[in-house]
Amino acid sequence: MILMMLALSYTSQYCTSSSLCPSTYADLGQTGAGAFQFPVFHEKHPCIQASVHIANVQKTWYSFEDDRIHKDRFLMAIGLGTPAFVNLVTIDTGSTLSWVQCRPCPIRCHNQDEEAGRIFDPLQSSTYQSVGCSTEDCGYVHETLGIPFGCNEEQDSCLYSLRYASEEYTAGSLVKDKLTLGNNFSIDDFMFGCSGDDRYNAADAGIIGFGGATYSFFRQVVRHTNYTAFSHCFPGNHRNGGFLSIGPYDRYSLQFIPLVEYGSHGDNPVYAIQQLDMMVDGIRLEVDPSIYATRMTILDSGTIDTFILSPVFRAFDKTITAAMLAKGYARETAGRNKICFTSTSDSVNWRDMPTVEMKFVRSILKLPSENVFYRVSADKICSTFQPDVAGLTGVPILGNRATRSFRVVYDIQDSKFGFQAGAC
Repeated sequence: MILMMLALSYTSQYCTSSSLCPSTYADLGQTGAGAFQFPVFHEKHPCIQASVHIANVQKTWYSFEDDRIHKDRFLMAIGLGTPAFVNLVTIDTGSTLSWVQCRPCPIRCHNQDEEAGRIFDPLQSSTYQSVGCSTEDCGYVHETLGIPFGCNEEQDSCLYSLRYASEEYTAGSLVKDKLTLGNNFSIDDFMFGCSGDDRYNAADAGIIGFGGATYSFFRQVVRHTNYTAFSHCFPGNHRNGGFLSIGPYDRYSLQFIPLVEYGSHGDNPVYAIQQLDMMVDGIRLEVDPSIYATRMTILDSGTIDTFILSPVFRAFDKTITAAMLAKGYARETAGRNKICFTSTSDSVNWRDMPTVEMKFVRSILKLPSENVFYRVSADKICSTFQPDVAGLTGVPILGNRATRSFRVVYDIQDSKFGFQAGAC
């Protein structure tokens, strides 16, 4: 979340036929090139109807409207410990340290749905170990997260704390244990946070970080491949499957944008791209182009909406409102940070909507109507765009609603971001 989530890659054949479903929901796939890939399905997908499930979590598929656990996040299954506790966690490209809540919870923990798996209990794992206060791992995490000090000296246990832009937070102990992915791959000494105090607005087990620090989930897993990259496709509706893969990827049909890693700490970067312009129905927004150059756009799968600089938002509001009024929609009052419309007919015509294009260095991201708007009711839709002041002032963020159904690639090794429309 400045934070975000999901679940892992297969080929498109798994999105069309229940006869091709994997034997279990969390099966680990591996391409001939050596990338790790996992399937993800929506509740009503044919594979789910065929009784696909995670090994010992029976109901791990959710409707996107199920706010108890989804909240527009995307989930994957991991196993921690020996024997493994299988948990559903949010995939977040805006986070580095991964964490799950642990027993006993000494201060405050969120309600974890039974479907998200049992709360991790360190005392039940034979491979669990705490990270000591004087270790290099403890010092590095403190340095990159900007934590001045944190130690339980009595137990020689390194402490951590994280606060997100959403006002959510987690605090606890830094630990290591076996990480199990699917049924046939494991990593010893996987480092993560064992949370004993959190404010978390979801019902899954915690966060899996894909950020640039060496202790992120992505960096710890990608060491076991031959290429430093990951890609994902978050499904836009219940009929399609989604995926996430780690390692080498297929470059076919991708458009690329230069990718930058930067942040307040050199070893704890965020992923960003440079926007140059924006159009609605081919009409450039009335914005001084130099405004775009003042900030980089953060790529954050844990954020739902897309946040653009306030001058850009005002111009976008004016232009998209004019386009929608011309198509017979009425502007709805929904607060200064939201753009909503109601249809004068009984329903929204998704095929007759304004097109939106975001121009970046070297490529243009053309957004289908379902990536520009989301349904509130049968005759009401709202834009996925908000001004930066509704999030972190001065921080443009490309959220997951804008990129759903796109295959997006974070090629860290070659410093580029790739995208392909209609991939899941």
